[in-house]
Amino acid sequence: AELVVSELVTNAFVHGRGARVGLRLSRAGAVVRVEVGDGTVVTLPGERPRSAYAESGRGLDLVAACADAWGLTTDQTGVWCELHVPHDGADR
Repeated sequence: AELVVSELVTNAFVHGRGARVGLRLSRAGAVVRVEVGDGTVVTLPGERPRSAYAESGRGLDLVAACADAWGLTTDQTGVWCELHVPHDGADR
């Protein structure tokens, strides 16, 4: 969760054009949902070859690898992802 939050927030600061970046975390049973946006429409990068030595450009690849699902928010001003976590049945 820490990695995907870091990647999504960093992307919003680096590539976003909004005045503020918002982060929303929620949990429903065994699913934690992360949403990050800045209020401007998100443009996802197209497929492009990357050097094995590149220092950037892998953020969404990491999110896709770590998350169980991810995509754009319905208004397309943010990115969301879901992570499945153990749920012992007790509300905390």
